[in-house]
Amino acid sequence: MRHIFIINPIAGDGKYQKDLADSIHAQFKDKDINYEVYFSKFKGDIQNYINNKCKDSISSVIYACGGDGTLHEVINSACKFDHINVGVIPCGSGNDFIKNFINYENFNSIEAQMQGEIVYLDLIKVNDIYASSVCNVGLDADAAFHMHKFKKLPFISGSTRYYLSVLYCLINELGRYLKISIDDNEEINNSFLLGVVANGQFYGGGYKCAPLAIINDGLMDLCLVDKISRFQIINLIGSYKLGNHLKNPKINKYITYKKCKHVKIKSNEPLNVCIDGEIYIQDEVNLTIKDEALKLWLPKGTKIKGNEEDFSALTQ
Repeated sequence: MRHIFIINPIAGDGKYQKDLADSIHAQFKDKDINYEVYFSKFKGDIQNYINNKCKDSISSVIYACGGDGTLHEVINSACKFDHINVGVIPCGSGNDFIKNFINYENFNSIEAQMQGEIVYLDLIKVNDIYASSVCNVGLDADAAFHMHKFKKLPFISGSTRYYLSVLYCLINELGRYLKISIDDNEEINNSFLLGVVANGQFYGGGYKCAPLAIINDGLMDLCLVDKISRFQIINLIGSYKLGNHLKNPKINKYITYKKCKHVKIKSNEPLNVCIDGEIYIQDEVNLTIKDEALKLWLPKGTKIKGNEEDFSALTQ
């Protein structure tokens, strides 16, 4: 098995990448193992690199060494090759994907990675793009879209830029009228503050948007929040971050939560669509769960997180 480590040099403000590369080289020193370390150079470079590297048909693990955006690029390039498995070494600012696993700190251990194994996980196909964790629209996607407005402010970190962008969105008109079809047998037409279609539980740097999601159950979790007042949003944010929004009687009456296999979202105007943290603009979004579409290299000692909550009790 060949091990290829693709390191995003700017993920997580570039704090750990050199140390990571040094650790990889130290781990493989004097060992007869085929490995490579590659620093990506620009947006789109990962796709070009994987397309060229994987032509040789050598069974490989390609590790996304960065944040969820880096993993997004690696998955969308690697999943079309049958001989490629995808690994993760988190060094981004959010790292939400790995939160779907028990003992996820093992993703940071090169030794545990070397003793890993293949597991099959679901992916969400969003039009022609794959999502490993979450696709979202509405307030939070708009905030991600407008972050560039605050990029040139001095001494402002990525998370602070996001919160400034949220405030920017809050002073503008809230809510978007959407037509949503679920599994081709149910339609919901309403004005929504935000909507999430999730394979995993987390996004946005730790917000537990889909507390009942399991990344290998063959289902997507749909969470819709009705258009509510700015005062009600204050009550929502805390519970939404902790994943208690389905239990909170102050806000759960404004929430629709369903498990499904197919969702279609239509908007009367172009819609900011956030896919694993990456922004796309669409006016219609088709989302379908793809069972066992991702061959993930799971480090030793790490397990897929299940769900101990009673779905029926929380979604009545």
